[in-house]
Order: sequence, then C-alpha cells, then structure tokens
Amino acid sequence: MNSVGVIPAQWDLFIREGALEPFPSRKSDTILAVYTEYETDETGSYTFGIGTEIAPTDPLPAGMTSYCVAEGTYVVFTTRKGPVSEIVVEAWAYIWEWSKTHKRAFLTDFEVYDERCIDPANSQVDIYISVLE
Repeated sequence: MNSVGVIPAQWDLFIREGALEPFPSRKSDTILAVYTEYETDETGSYTFGIGTEIAPTDPLPAGMTSYCVAEGTYVVFTTRKGPVSEIVVEAWAYIWEWSKTHKRAFLTDFEVYDERCIDPANSQVDIYISVLE
C-alpha cells in the first residue's frame, strides 16, 4: 500500500473515468472500496473494487461487476481527520498490527467514503473489518 501500488492506480482510474456517472439511481454519494474474495488472508490474492451502493435490480454497465458485502460481524475503525492519502494508509497499518492479536474473517472488508470526505485534504474514513465471532 503505497503511492505506486495497484490500489492507488485503481483510485486514479476511478476518479479520471468518473465511474459513478452511469449510476443516476445510486442510493447516495457515498463511495465504497471493497476487499473480497480473499484467497487466504491479507498476504494472498483478493479482489478490490471501488463503487457505490445500488439497488440489486439496477442494471450494471458493461465491464462493471457487483459485489455484496457478506453478512457477519465487523469491527469499525474510524481514521483521524486529515489528507485521505495519509489517513487510510495509516489506518491500515494500525489494522495489520491489530490483526496480530485479533481474528479476522477475511470475508469482505470495506472502506466508507461519505460526506466527511468532500475535502480530500481533511477527510475521515470508516474501515469495516470482518471478524470471527
């Protein structure tokens, strides 16, 4: 997770292409970054996607995929306020440390970018981590 990794490149593409424009019926302006289909844990392969919540009946444009957030127990980590590119990396570093003593489920994890992220220089993000009960 750094400025030249796959995830930052996906965010750049998402922003450049205005990927939410095809969804006029989206439920809100909240953006979700989803981590799912884990092969093993955070060191194995997984699927990463960026999008928004839509009704299950909304058609998807060609080339897009839908993901469902798995039912389960989640721990929510809320970042401090600051530049989004710093606070999310900082929070994940904390989560990886936290994971050494807590049992993650590796079902679906997701980040919530809501109205608190209007100013990228002063944002706050919630990160939901699936855990074993």
